[in-house]
Amino acid sequence: MKFVTSRRIRNSFPRYIANYFMYQTAFNKVLSLISSSEYDYVLNIENTREEDLTPVNVVSSLAGHQIASDKDPFYPLISHCKSFTHDDLLQNPYYRNIRLEGCDYGDFKVISVSDRQYEFFLWNDVVCEKLDGLDSFVPCIGIWKDVPASYYVLQDREGNAWMSITFNEIFTMQPSIDEARGDVLTLGCGLGYYAYMVAIKPDVESVTIVEQNQSVIDLFNQKILPQFGDAKAKVRVVKADAFEFIPTVRNGEYDYCFADIWDGIRDEKRYYALRKMCGSEYRGMKMSYWIEKGFLGQIATGVKDVLMEAFALAEQNKDWMQLAAPAKFLRESDQYTFFTVADNMMKDVVIKSMEDIDFYWNFENVKKLYNENYYELIP
Repeated sequence: MKFVTSRRIRNSFPRYIANYFMYQTAFNKVLSLISSSEYDYVLNIENTREEDLTPVNVVSSLAGHQIASDKDPFYPLISHCKSFTHDDLLQNPYYRNIRLEGCDYGDFKVISVSDRQYEFFLWNDVVCEKLDGLDSFVPCIGIWKDVPASYYVLQDREGNAWMSITFNEIFTMQPSIDEARGDVLTLGCGLGYYAYMVAIKPDVESVTIVEQNQSVIDLFNQKILPQFGDAKAKVRVVKADAFEFIPTVRNGEYDYCFADIWDGIRDEKRYYALRKMCGSEYRGMKMSYWIEKGFLGQIATGVKDVLMEAFALAEQNKDWMQLAAPAKFLRESDQYTFFTVADNMMKDVVIKSMEDIDFYWNFENVKKLYNENYYELIP
């Protein structure tokens, strides 16, 4: 891309960058603490009075900054913070009707895992909010208010987790459950959560699960599917690799397809490969990709990094170039596809005004450009 700087840009854009980095530093710190397996924040608040365990106090401690009011630049960190109780999980239809404790079959077993009271987790995808007028991402932080309920985790014999059904999976899958209708195809079986939740819907006629691991199929057929009640008549399982099965789908054979064949946000290459193959619709069926919002958020973050680096280079400003260096290093490491997508999106762009910067800083605009041009953007 080309960045043509002007006096207005020189006066305004550095403030964008400074505010973005200030908030992003706190955002990344909070996420790293919550997601780190080596850091258990519960240990640091065991002697804290319950009335002091408010979202403001807790997130302020995580961020290392006391959030004073909704005018505080760090306030978005708590805007989607929620407390959960034992019953919030158990009232979910799957947990209410499906019992998997001690389930052991073939190469896999299902274990029940419990967090601890006041432990933190991410209950949903990040949410885009305005921070000082600029689009930034906000974490959805959950706190167990009382003694937590146990949730299911599918493990292999080595103890590696293949699939879990936590609040994060429940909330991130819900939009794709709500949209499903007619004949539904789901790529990936897991513990059958998505299959069950759509099979019990009256407007869903059938559910076809594509799964390549025979042990997962056996576990599902022998231990999980029999608990579906009347809904089990809607369900069938096909043993196949998703990338090999999709080309065999006939036009109009399915109305809706939900894909969940990646471990999480870091397993981006499989998402991009399937997105490039299928787009937003494939042979008459609407496509839905698990945690796609998170992947799009990565692209939007990559676009911001491209803008900051281009500004630093155009100005030959060593301070800004130093700030842009980490993003440049990650992109050149060729480990993250989203940087390549962001580079491809911006390669022919010429930035001449603050309005141009505002356009590409906006998440909805980046999402629209990606959806309109994904085939050319994905490597």
